[in-house]
Amino acid sequence: MNDDIPAPAVDPDEYDEDYYLNCCGGFEAFTPSGGAKFAGMYPGALAKAGFKAGETVVDIGTGRGELLAVAVQQGAARAVGVEYAEAAVKLARSTIELHGVGERAEVILADARSVPIEDDFADLATMLDVVEHLTDAELARSLAEVKRLLRPGGRLFIHTFPTRTIYDVTYRGLRMLSRRRRRQWPADPRNDYEHRMHVNEQTRASLRRHLDQAGFDPVDVVLGGWIYTDFIPDERAKRVYHWLAKSRLTAPLGVSNLFATAVKP
Repeated sequence: MNDDIPAPAVDPDEYDEDYYLNCCGGFEAFTPSGGAKFAGMYPGALAKAGFKAGETVVDIGTGRGELLAVAVQQGAARAVGVEYAEAAVKLARSTIELHGVGERAEVILADARSVPIEDDFADLATMLDVVEHLTDAELARSLAEVKRLLRPGGRLFIHTFPTRTIYDVTYRGLRMLSRRRRRQWPADPRNDYEHRMHVNEQTRASLRRHLDQAGFDPVDVVLGGWIYTDFIPDERAKRVYHWLAKSRLTAPLGVSNLFATAVKP
């Protein structure tokens, strides 16, 4: 780790093997298969990012390393993962070995705010479910690093979940309307992992602002298609999220995830 940057808001030891194998997105495919199978989110992310064979990819917060293996399998010239949690680095290296992509894939133990990769290195950088784990200051510095290591015209692709809106606006409104809220509706529906790790949930506007301030241009931030209601204690209230998601005007109140693409000028 770089001694010139402040200690991270979330200690890397919070991200232990149990988290990656039993909670972190995509574990439902990875863990039962011993890492042999991957969730569709990884090829899906590369498709949304416009990945092309022959490109070099850097995956910030690579976790178990699935995106690295998928990128190489789809023709990446090189795929480099960056992770600050030692448990993730160990799992990612096992994934690389299991899928036989070690000649073109590697993972580096490093903080996203100080990445030991040269300037103008990558065609594509990805941050899948990472930005919500970084404070504003950490995110700003991480985006500056991504911009530095991208070639001119290189792209950044982001997925983040959940949005701040589905908890702080929609849920709170529904809770206030519930007659049984004191018994069934907790004041904050976030789970233990979210309380410990999610220091900066985004909205469409806030994520765009971060990318604009980092100097990316053009920037596009759009709602995804995930309607997440597992935290809602009332079946009728769950249906409200689906109803809100149907309309363009109210969709931010119902849809739980965001995608962003940004280009280094």
